[in-house]
Amino acid sequence: MSTTTLFQSLHRIANDMSSEWNINVHNICALIDPIAWNSHKPHVSSFVHALSEAMIEKAAGNPHITYMVNQCLQSTSHTISKHKSTIAYVSLEFGISQIFHQYAGGLGLLAGDHLKSASDLSIPIIGVGLLYKEGSPHQHIDELGMQIDYWTSLEDDLPISLIRDNAGNPITIMVDFPEGTAHVQLHEMLIGNIRLILLDTFHEDNADKPNLHHITNRLYVGDRDHRLRQELLIGIGGIKALHALDTEFAYLHVNEGHCVFAMTQWMCMHMKQNNLTFQEAYKDLSPFVLFTTHTPVDAGNEVFSKERISGMCIHHRHDLGLSEDEFLKLGSTQYPEDVFSLSAMAITLAGSTNAVSALHRITAGNMWKHLEAMKSNAGKSIAFVTNGIHVPSWIGPEIAAMLDKHIGLEWRTRSQDMNAWQGVKNISHSTIRIAHQKQKKSMIAYLKTRVSGTASDLIENMNHSSFYIGYARRFASYKRALLLFSDGLRLQSIINNSPCPINIIIAGKAHPDDLEAKALIKKLHENIQALHLQSSIILLEDYDIALARAMVQGCDLWLNTPRRPLEACGTSGMKAAVNGCLHCSIADGWWDEGYASNRGFLIPGYPHAAHHQEQDIKEAASLYDVLEHQVMPLYAGTNTNASLTWEDMMLNSIAELSPQFSSARMVSEYNERYYSAIHQGDQS
Repeated sequence: MSTTTLFQSLHRIANDMSSEWNINVHNICALIDPIAWNSHKPHVSSFVHALSEAMIEKAAGNPHITYMVNQCLQSTSHTISKHKSTIAYVSLEFGISQIFHQYAGGLGLLAGDHLKSASDLSIPIIGVGLLYKEGSPHQHIDELGMQIDYWTSLEDDLPISLIRDNAGNPITIMVDFPEGTAHVQLHEMLIGNIRLILLDTFHEDNADKPNLHHITNRLYVGDRDHRLRQELLIGIGGIKALHALDTEFAYLHVNEGHCVFAMTQWMCMHMKQNNLTFQEAYKDLSPFVLFTTHTPVDAGNEVFSKERISGMCIHHRHDLGLSEDEFLKLGSTQYPEDVFSLSAMAITLAGSTNAVSALHRITAGNMWKHLEAMKSNAGKSIAFVTNGIHVPSWIGPEIAAMLDKHIGLEWRTRSQDMNAWQGVKNISHSTIRIAHQKQKKSMIAYLKTRVSGTASDLIENMNHSSFYIGYARRFASYKRALLLFSDGLRLQSIINNSPCPINIIIAGKAHPDDLEAKALIKKLHENIQALHLQSSIILLEDYDIALARAMVQGCDLWLNTPRRPLEACGTSGMKAAVNGCLHCSIADGWWDEGYASNRGFLIPGYPHAAHHQEQDIKEAASLYDVLEHQVMPLYAGTNTNASLTWEDMMLNSIAELSPQFSSARMVSEYNERYYSAIHQGDQS
């Protein structure tokens, strides 16, 4: 193989984001340059871009490498349908990779895992999102514990491409706003056999209209008008983009209320194509629209004043042929009369609505029960599909190699199949222990690259013989990050009297506009200092995919302390569980379904306490009891759990929770329960 051919082949492989979890591609990278690959993995794109000409020339002369490259190209020659993708999946954020910082948290990571599993399962989905010039915010925590937000521009060598027509000209769509018409460019990212279409308003024809030019500047940052422009763009522009690309779709899946205008735009286009009224188009298409709601708290459901909606949506309303009152009625809810709810609009228009866990279904049903009573929503109760994670993306390399050796490779492609995990429980204790210790060492090594100043001293003193507790998630009051610090003396006693050293690693961001959550981070920082626990507890800044991967792969215990039932699902604990990191949580979100005493720990709750303060005191005491009397004795080997050892529980966690909470199971469930309506004529 010539140097040029190898260069082109490697770039072709790297431009497919599924290369990040393709073990065959990883083996090629390790053969070409093991040292460089170790610093870039799993990011094949950045590895390939960093290769020198001399290294590529050397690899081109190695017949084993060129044979593997050819084999890889043949096996990954995905057939991507550009015209008949049957399901459009619309989300305001996508967490695909560490190198593509276009996500704020769990919602975006869930959307990314959804597309990854759809590719693995060959389910014909096309993703639609926005391309943010500066992505989502990064976080610095100063010496006082204050969060400082900052942004960075997209890298130039990302595996995305501007979509052009046959003549080589960029394809552009137009979306009308009160300020004028926005010219929107389209970009494409490939994820196996899935296309992700990304809209971008940084077009030269928008330069004289800054409000339009900067719509796609940053994720979730800006005033209310800017936020609504983003949501109109992803909805109206997203459907127009699919039409401009001649992409036919027969089912629309809207991920959260931000994207609700995709529903009305699809109906609008159906009206024009078939000379229908809005009500007729709604009747035709509603059975093929699914709305997934992710939040059980009012603050997470997007609302605007009706005055703002009327002004910003005037062009869209006219296109739909609706009066102002008719349009505003779509977002009517139990809120004050002057408020318009995007979630209410989505529930009203969608033929089906699902929550993201069994417990969340109950919470969401109670939250939106007034909508179910409306005549137009009769019979449309909220169901649920519990979230899952893309197992190959989150499982650590040592655990993955252990599984490959002992149970075969089927878990990589059929993670939702319980049969693919048979044999895990037969793996020896020493084998799982050694694999986990290696991942723990890798975590510690990675943490050293993420800290500076006084925190470096703690990281330098870390070693794999310590017990590591991980707590990492978006900071919000209902997640109760401070519950662990409710009784400082008790916490000190547990750490100081533990049979083995304890290190607690905490990470997470607050939304840039959430001052209450930022105050929680500052208070947490102050608690660590006041309790003189700097040698045991570290607060890490700029929580992202890379840090999350390191923590879920290397920690021993994953802690979660939400106020039940306000955690819709939560997926970070799933990512830990597939690595044998045992989950310890209140029975909220996914853990209400996933807990069993042979594979994790339950913090007893007191949901009927007289007030939140009493509840927090009691549940903090429960947490301390679980840590002191269950977790630490079991880990240290001074006690067993019904004759189970810590290693038994690690193996049970991997074997039982991996298939149940994989995104392959989740996407398969969506396909069987909802997407199949395409073939059945109506939703079963």
